[in-house]
Amino acid sequence: MIMAGEEFMGKEPFSNVYFTGIVRDKIGRKMSKTLGNSPNPLDLIEKYGADAVRIGMLLCSSAGNDIFYDEAQIQQGAAFCNKIWNSYRLVKGWEVDPSVAQSASASLAVEWFKAKLSETVAAVEDHYTKFRISDALMTIYKLFWDDYCSWYLEAIKPAFGKPIDPKTKEATLEFFEALLKLIHPVMPFITEELWQDIAERKEGDTIMYAPTPKAQAFDPQVTQNFALAQEAVNGVRGVRSQRNIAPKEVLKLHVKGAGFPAAVIPVVEKLANAEVSIVDAFGSQGVGFMVRTIEMQVEMEGLINVEEELDKAQKELEHQEKFLAGVRAKLSNERFVKGAPAAVVEVERKKEADSLSKIESLKAKIAALQK
Repeated sequence: MIMAGEEFMGKEPFSNVYFTGIVRDKIGRKMSKTLGNSPNPLDLIEKYGADAVRIGMLLCSSAGNDIFYDEAQIQQGAAFCNKIWNSYRLVKGWEVDPSVAQSASASLAVEWFKAKLSETVAAVEDHYTKFRISDALMTIYKLFWDDYCSWYLEAIKPAFGKPIDPKTKEATLEFFEALLKLIHPVMPFITEELWQDIAERKEGDTIMYAPTPKAQAFDPQVTQNFALAQEAVNGVRGVRSQRNIAPKEVLKLHVKGAGFPAAVIPVVEKLANAEVSIVDAFGSQGVGFMVRTIEMQVEMEGLINVEEELDKAQKELEHQEKFLAGVRAKLSNERFVKGAPAAVVEVERKKEADSLSKIESLKAKIAALQK
């Protein structure tokens, strides 16, 4: 093709070539009719749908590498199609009441997802320019499944049977439309169907001609703060799971110091179903956890086994002290400090600081439990 282009057009027809690998079965054998390990694509499409087959295969197709086919990948694609469809049904089912004011958690969630969307679009564009198609698709997949469905929709969801404010509903549908445009090239059928249903379209309009989302300027602090909120929510959910506490039971979450961003507290309260308070010291009846270097405690008065908690805290303290000793041994080695890259040494120093913070917290917890 290069020679034909030079001969007939006087220039190279293209400058980049994308190589796909060999499709193999899940134990590494090349697919062939002789081995009988090659599925019929039409049967897969009949069973799961064309969109599911396309996204399932492309998510595991890294440039230049062989593809190890497993029908579970197509099942993952089908589950993704269902997730997209069900999330749309959920949002469209919310009734709008103009008299309802936008909640603090919804306002923050909208601000966060707008920033997250721009951040992701920039990452996807970078992947495409470097021909990392599977990386680009996985980035969109995680944005849709994890960030939009699991976090954003939960943060804005109105109480059962209650209406939603118009501002949040409008923003949510705009985000959903942007997500459809991002994933459309590999999932053309479900995205076209839903895009046509979101709003009134002119005859002949199609998502194929709709402009793809562009990255906008955003404040990275917004996504960083929301990440802290996510960790705090996961911490509370972990305590619920360990203690078999029902999700509907409101807990009290105490945060020590002023290091946690106050702006994201409404999101933590909604998603963790907890009342958050900033305190100088923790009580003895509680289960603690760390969010980075921020200490948090779920109050468990009347629900906690003091002896069990004391035993856990002492074991964790022993573990942290051994870990700290190992880090300090490495930092006291002059050959390591002088020979290792500065970034590696800095990572070890951060480990030392974090471990010291955790040890101090554990000692304070043990002292409180022993009172």
